[in-house]
Amino acid sequence: MSSSGSLGQLLGPIQKEIDHFEQRLDEMLQADVEMVHDVARYMATLKGKRLRPALTVLCARATGHWDDRVIDAGVGVEMIHAATLIHDDLVDQADTRRGKASINAKWNDHVAVMMGDFLLARALCLLVDLGNLEALGAVSRATERLSMGEIFEFQIGLQADTRETSYFSMVGDKTASLISASCRIGPLMADAPREMVEALTKYGECLGLAFQIADDVLDFTGDASTLGKPVGHDLRERKITLPLIKALDLAPEAGRAEIVAILTSTEPSESDWTRVVEFVEEHGGVAAAQETAHEYAAQAQECLQGLPESVSRSILETAVRLVVERDS
Repeated sequence: MSSSGSLGQLLGPIQKEIDHFEQRLDEMLQADVEMVHDVARYMATLKGKRLRPALTVLCARATGHWDDRVIDAGVGVEMIHAATLIHDDLVDQADTRRGKASINAKWNDHVAVMMGDFLLARALCLLVDLGNLEALGAVSRATERLSMGEIFEFQIGLQADTRETSYFSMVGDKTASLISASCRIGPLMADAPREMVEALTKYGECLGLAFQIADDVLDFTGDASTLGKPVGHDLRERKITLPLIKALDLAPEAGRAEIVAILTSTEPSESDWTRVVEFVEEHGGVAAAQETAHEYAAQAQECLQGLPESVSRSILETAVRLVVERDS
């Protein structure tokens, strides 16, 4: 079950808000500088799942409160997300994004850096204009956490740091921070009761962790043609993910030493990487990581219990299920 298809179908009840979001995003990407405009127009063709703005709208709707400024808050979050993807592609020297040329491949590295900066700055300006200091603070702090998480991920890879505490600290910052902020700002802009704001913030944090672990699992179980990258791709990029950490914890000492030696060697061979993938399978790393993803999913579901029954709440419940069951 692919999350983009299924989540897309789920969003029918908020289609009006999503259409309004697309229109506002389009307006926010207009710029006087022709090149900025060209890059922004091209980016519009790389449309992702719109997970974050959908969460902003759904979390506001689920509280039973509403304010049209929720839409612009969702636009701000999506622009920050887009900025991080452009910078990610640049750092990874990726040539494609969603099957099309990445910004750095289509233009060059300089344009990609500056375009990412432009999107980030414009998003923060938009949030300032909304006049809600708490919402601005939530997104600014998430952006700070996100940057730290990206750097920490790099450090973990360099040091072959296989501690679970390091992993969760990194993933909380890198992935969960912005998903959690997306869930927080909707209720904040809609002036929802404080306990609902906090419950939905925690929902986003748990959903983000489940989402990233599911992503890590796909690196070992996914079909290369569906994923658009080879199995074990994250490993080859020196990314230490939860299935590997779990396998190392479950394996006997002798087996562990061999894998750590590969992770710390300067030039591992292709057969070395194949060996690591086999090791993760042999020692149940994938199943253990999946179990952890389901634990976070259950925590996310629990956060929704205090909300009134509504279509938006049931979509948020289904979204959690889709995240841990996805295959692409």
